Amino acid sequence: MLREYFTQDIYISLILVCLILIVSTRQLFGTRFADFLQVIWNDRYLKLYSREQKKLDIFNIFLFINFVFTLGIFIHFTYSTLKGPLPDDIFLLIYLFVSILFITVFKIIIERIIAHIFEFSEFIKEYIFQKNTYKNISGLLLLLANILLLFSNLDKKIVIYSGLTLFLLINISGFIRFLQHYQKAIISNFFYFLLYLCALEIGPYVILYKVFKDYFG
Repeated sequence: MLREYFTQDIYISLILVCLILIVSTRQLFGTRFADFLQVIWNDRYLKLYSREQKKLDIFNIFLFINFVFTLGIFIHFTYSTLKGPLPDDIFLLIYLFVSILFITVFKIIIERIIAHIFEFSEFIKEYIFQKNTYKNISGLLLLLANILLLFSNLDKKIVIYSGLTLFLLINISGFIRFLQHYQKAIISNFFYFLLYLCALEIGPYVILYKVFKDYFG
């Protein structure tokens, strides 16, 4: 029982941190946050704020931290529910958070280096901004899913599959919208774009899944 309470305390503390981050973002950037919430069906946020990108963007930093925490917790819940209980260990969650953070930041660095070498920095800058925006909006969805998994009596598998489906739909729809916007540039460089997808979009997640499965499965 003590281990169960300990685990619950970890989850509750992390969810509280995420809620504080979101509320702080809402308070500090009221107008921008309202535009951000409409990004799934409205391009206003992407068109307006992609031009105003800063090296130190508190808005995106707060929402990205929320994404890292909520995705790590959701992965932990999902694996424990569908595959079998994982150790009630804060270090396991830290491992998940660090892995997600490392993969995301490493990918951005590599993307920027490649863009600089082949001289399409502006193109990749907008792509990264849009991709991170949809990740951040997914973080809000995953936070809701985690709260339901932790506090509600709903069937955990239903919550997990619903959350996972919506997560994929949001990010896939964002990717499709980007393809539509830059379809001419992509078609003319289709081979390089396909190579990019395999190396930098699909590959890292396959590796992360393989490592996680071998280590815990």
